[in-house]
Amino acid sequence: MPRVLLLIVVLCGISLLASAVFGGGEVPITVVVEEGDALASVADKLEEAGVISSPTLFKLKARIEGAATEIKPGEYQFAPGEDAEEILETLSAGDSVSAFEVTIPEGLTLTQTAQTIEEQSGISAEEFEAAAKKTDYGYTFLDDPAIETTEGFLFPKKYKFEKNADAPEVVKRLLEQYRIETKDLDFAEAREFLDLTEYQILTVASLVERESANPEERPLVASVIYNRIRAKMPLQIDATIQYALGQPKENLTLTDLDVDSPYNTYVKPGLPPGPIANPSRESIEAALQPAQTDYLYYVLEAGGKEHFFTDAYDEFLEAKKKAEDGEDGR
Repeated sequence: MPRVLLLIVVLCGISLLASAVFGGGEVPITVVVEEGDALASVADKLEEAGVISSPTLFKLKARIEGAATEIKPGEYQFAPGEDAEEILETLSAGDSVSAFEVTIPEGLTLTQTAQTIEEQSGISAEEFEAAAKKTDYGYTFLDDPAIETTEGFLFPKKYKFEKNADAPEVVKRLLEQYRIETKDLDFAEAREFLDLTEYQILTVASLVERESANPEERPLVASVIYNRIRAKMPLQIDATIQYALGQPKENLTLTDLDVDSPYNTYVKPGLPPGPIANPSRESIEAALQPAQTDYLYYVLEAGGKEHFFTDAYDEFLEAKKKAEDGEDGR
């Protein structure tokens, strides 16, 4: 059989088989393609959502038709009866049903996240906050009895949403992203070696997120937190005071440090009862794998770009004075 004819036969076979195994369903199925998703990742998402039954066949057809590198990020809906070719055309055209985008920075509290959502969408901060204070979204990571809100799990990222998305749908999308971002992290090992639950790890990660001056020192900040807990020292983390006060303050007073709150780590021993912000994956990783140090103290150096770390109280006091005087803390 001539090669051209053989290729035509193969393509026809793929098309017929694809029509049988792609698409279908009684209601439209929504699939989110993230920026940077490779063809294999998109195929896996389509299979997981029930849009296709053969990721291998889908990838083969995409490569044959030259659509492998044409898939655009967005939120897509696939109607019943669509076949592989229709799916690829939709993904390549960027025919997303998304109507608005929201960018949530790292380290925001639940309230700040709600305000950010309101500024970038038609959803009020009040609606979002009410939805985010519920935990009945069907995720096992929210089953811990200690969890009272979704704070900490509202993963910071750029999102696209459908025009009519409501507050619970947005909350669930952020929770789903947390699941995606952390599914390969070993929280079970943390429970064994750090004796902490996933929620407590997330709490540590939120402290790391708010206290670190740069990405590189996140594992160092985590090590200080764990070292102080082991030494039965109060954490004395200023970010928890800021959280307890409910408003940012450049300089905390002695009265502030005495605020009556379970989040006051100057007064209350151990970790606060929950996260004080929504941490990045990097901060979660630092909480899971802290640096191995003897550090018990850190001081933000003049310029605010990095901390000085030490295990000696005298060095800490000296560095603190230098920082207050505007000198290099080292």
